[in-house]
Amino acid sequence: MSENQVQAATEVKAVAAGTIKAYRLPGAPADASDWMRPARPTRDWMDRTPDRYAYRCIPLSAANTMGWELINPVDCEFHWNGMTDHRQVNVWTARPHRWGPRSHFGTGVVTWELPFLFRTPADYGMVITGPANHEKAGINPLDGFIRTDWLPYPFTMNWRITEPNRSIRFAAGEPIARIYPFPLAALDEFQVELHDLDEDPAFKQRFVDWAQSRRQGYEKRKEAEQKLAATQQMPDLDELWSKQYARGQGADEVEHQTVFRCKPPVNK
Repeated sequence: MSENQVQAATEVKAVAAGTIKAYRLPGAPADASDWMRPARPTRDWMDRTPDRYAYRCIPLSAANTMGWELINPVDCEFHWNGMTDHRQVNVWTARPHRWGPRSHFGTGVVTWELPFLFRTPADYGMVITGPANHEKAGINPLDGFIRTDWLPYPFTMNWRITEPNRSIRFAAGEPIARIYPFPLAALDEFQVELHDLDEDPAFKQRFVDWAQSRRQGYEKRKEAEQKLAATQQMPDLDELWSKQYARGQGADEVEHQTVFRCKPPVNK
C-alpha cells in the first residue's frame, strides 16, 4: 500500500454509534432514499387470516418490523429454464432501469444491485435477508452478512428461482430485501448450555402455568371449531387467544416490547 493510500485509509471517518450511513452511489437518483423504509408490520397473507388473527402471534409481528426494507424500483418478471448458465434466466423489466434486476450468477439466481454503500459503526456488520414473512411462490431470497464497518464497496440482493419454467413477477414498490445491523462479537461470545428445568423451580412453575393455560385454550378452540361447523357462527377470537401473550406481557404482568420501531431514513 502506498503512502497516499495509507493516509487515505486513516482519514476515513468513523461512524457514530447508533448510526447507519447509506451513501447514495453514483448514478442513483436523488430520490433513491424513497427506495428504503422501516420494515412494515402488515402482510397480505396475515390480513387474509380470519379476523386477522395472525397478528396476534407476537414473534411474527415483531419479526415483521425488524430493520429496514429495500424497494424494487421497477415492474419486472423472470423466467428460468432450469439450466445453469446465467443466460438461461430471462429478465423482463417494464422499462430499462439501472437498479432493476438482472441475471448474473446463473443457476436461476436473480440479482438486484443496490444504490447504496452502507457503513456501520466499528464491530457491527449488516444482515441482509428477504423481507420477513413475505410470500413469493417459486423463488426464495438468499441471506447474507456483510462487514459494513470497513468494506468499501456495495453488496447485492439475490433471489434464487426454485421452480423452472414458471413466470415470477415483482411489482415496483414491492420490498425485495430487509437489512439490519448486527454486532460482530455476539454469536462468538454466546454459549448454548443445556440444563434441566428443575434447576430453576420458579421458572419451571411459570412454564407449567403456561402449558396448562395452553391446553385449556386448545380445548376452547376445539369446541369453537365444532360450534362453527354446526352453526356457521364465527367464535369470539379474543376469548380463544391468550391476551397476555398477544399483549406481550410476561408472568409479572409487565408490558414488554412486541414490535420494533425503526426510524425512517434521514436525507443528509
